[in-house]
Order: sequence, then structure tokens, then C-alpha cells
Amino acid sequence: MKMDYLSLLKEQLNGRIAFREKRPGINQLLAPFYHEDGDMMELYLEASKVNGGKIRVCDHGMTLMRLSYSFELDTENKQRIFNKILTENQVGVENGNIYLETSPEAIYPAVMQFVQAIAKVSNMRIYKREVIQSLFYEMLEEFIEEKLAKYNPSSKVFPIEDRDDLEVDFAFEISPRPIYLFGVKDTSKARLVTISCLEFQKKKLPFKSYIVHEDFEELPKKDRTRITSAADKQFPSLDDFRLNAESYIERDKAA
Repeated sequence: MKMDYLSLLKEQLNGRIAFREKRPGINQLLAPFYHEDGDMMELYLEASKVNGGKIRVCDHGMTLMRLSYSFELDTENKQRIFNKILTENQVGVENGNIYLETSPEAIYPAVMQFVQAIAKVSNMRIYKREVIQSLFYEMLEEFIEEKLAKYNPSSKVFPIEDRDDLEVDFAFEISPRPIYLFGVKDTSKARLVTISCLEFQKKKLPFKSYIVHEDFEELPKKDRTRITSAADKQFPSLDDFRLNAESYIERDKAA
């Protein structure tokens, strides 16, 4: 079986690869797949220890080791992005070893899929802050759905019927007034939320506004002042909201 899938892969890659046996049953794939700095990707082929007859394409932990030189997976957000990349590319990780299992006859597309996944993981260090921030709204929504579901939140609500530009991220229909909650991660969203709150106030809508910031201190001073004037309650970070949201909602319910 070993020679079958190795020969098949070599043929499908037009002979532009070689194999180096590292240990019995484990072959390093030497192929023209490179990291952005020009180093060749370290790829290995071995028989799966779990799924008989399957071949495991893996990296023996080398991708995460390379990444650690300039980018640590040391926060919940970074780990979440890493796991999302793995899931989207249908690969797994085991003790730092990224892997993909496939049948011998499907070895070529599996290797190409694996190479793409390794490239995306390696490039996490390039995006840094921009990539990590991209999950702010997703994490906010996840927390609300998991921890605040008992308050029956509705997403994407338009309190003024003919104003589809004034959208509330989440509405909690509680007495005596509904809570309109907005997530804010940047200046443009902060300005839109400020306008929305002021327009709702002009219409004399009964509501209380909650603003959850990714990082309140990152907003320009003028925007911090405007949104503070327009909002009822602000949480300077997602962590602060997670810690205090329920107590504030309960307090507003009892008001």
C-alpha cells in the first residue's frame, strides 16, 4: 500500500517531489510548497494510527513552532481564530501536530488541501491585530445567545419602521423598557450608534441603550464624548460586559 499511494502522488505532481523516510512508516514529503519566507513546508505522510487504511498528512508540529517565533496563540481570541481556520479547512490538531486523514487514492487533493491550511495558519502572524479583532461581533453574539438567552434577545431590530439605516444589534424586550444593545469595535460604528440613539430619543421611543465596546479607549476623544452623551450604559470591553451584563439587566428589569 505504501508504494501505491507514494507513487500515485509522485505521478500526480509530475515527479516534482521526493520522499525521505524518517522512521518506518513515516515519510517526509519534499515538494515545492513554501512558506512566505521561502522555507519549504515540512510535510509528512504516515499510516493513520486510528483509522485503518487511511493516510495521515501532517506537519509534526512544525507549523505552530515556526509561528511561535513571532506570534503566540496566547489568548482566547487567537485560539478561536486558529480553531476556525482548522475547521474551515477540515484539518485537525493533536498535541500541536496539524493533520488531515485521507484515503490513499485521494492523497493528492488531501495534500493540496493541507498545504492551504498550513499557509493560512502560518499567515496568522501577518494579520495580527486586524485578524484578532475580526471575531469581536461573533463573540458578542455567542455570549448573548449562550448566557443571556433567558431574556429572549432579538437580533437586527429596526425600532423606527421607515429607517432601515438605524439598526439595533440586539433588543431585549423587558419591562419597563426594552434594552437596545449595540456592539462597537471602531469609530464608524461608534458614530452610527450615536446617531441611532439620538434618533430614537427624538422619536421618544421607550428604551435603554447598552453599548459594548471592544476597546473604549481606542476611540478618538470626540467620539468617546459623543457616544457617552447619547448612551445610557457603556461597557468598555467585552470582558466587562460578560462579567456584568446580567446584573445590569436584572437591575433594569426591577426599575
